[in-house]
Amino acid sequence: MSGLAMGYLTLGDLDPFEMVTAAGAGGFRASGIRLTGHRPGDAWPFDPADPSDIECMQGLMLAAGIQLVNACTYRVTDEINPAAYLPVLAACHALGIGTLICNSFATEDAVIAEKLSAIADLAAPLGIRLALEFIPVSAVKTVAQAARIAEATGRSNVGLVIDALHLWRSGGSPEDVRAIPSSRLYAVQLCDGPLESPVGEALYAEMRGGRLMPGHGAFDLAGLLRALPDGVEVEVEVPNAADAHLSPAERAASAWRQTEAFLSALRAEAVQ
Repeated sequence: MSGLAMGYLTLGDLDPFEMVTAAGAGGFRASGIRLTGHRPGDAWPFDPADPSDIECMQGLMLAAGIQLVNACTYRVTDEINPAAYLPVLAACHALGIGTLICNSFATEDAVIAEKLSAIADLAAPLGIRLALEFIPVSAVKTVAQAARIAEATGRSNVGLVIDALHLWRSGGSPEDVRAIPSSRLYAVQLCDGPLESPVGEALYAEMRGGRLMPGHGAFDLAGLLRALPDGVEVEVEVPNAADAHLSPAERAASAWRQTEAFLSALRAEAVQ
């Protein structure tokens, strides 16, 4: 496994510039980020086509000691023009971001694969890969469906990100992840929770602000990590409304300390 990164949603209430500073202050050396809204061109505090925003972000990354590892989360729709991703991909390249995380609310798997293929072709010359995220409330609901779509693209730079919450809430398990070709597994986003799934609006609330720290719930995170190949990007993504009273740096520090302690304990168990 690679070093621990902070998942964007952990401090998803911040603008991108504030988030980088807080992640570094909390102890992280790597983080995901959101560079625009869910679609290229959506209003956002960061403009990927503005050189001054790129320069400012580069300065903040240097000051905070943060490497940006992915940009999220882009919703692939039936209407999206793949060329609209060019400014985002150029900004990722300038910032050293190697992975673009995508999900989809398109209606057909074939359409999703077609759109991802076209974006992947634009990303490949820049050394950027696409990680498809399955979400039970999206068009791509399970890890198996996401894997089929990734394979259908026929592109070697299209794979999956495994969000622990989405895996368990979709009825999946570490064994389902183990069945995916290792070359398609790019990243894992760790959090924890109870095995019983909320429904309706409560499920949305859990996704956006009810995630538990690794080791504080009932998910078999140890089994999930064992199912992943060496070198996969490991993030902690734990937005929780109960932490709203903490400063951004304190929230980041809590995520860093508790997840590092959890991972250290797993490593210690593995060598016994």
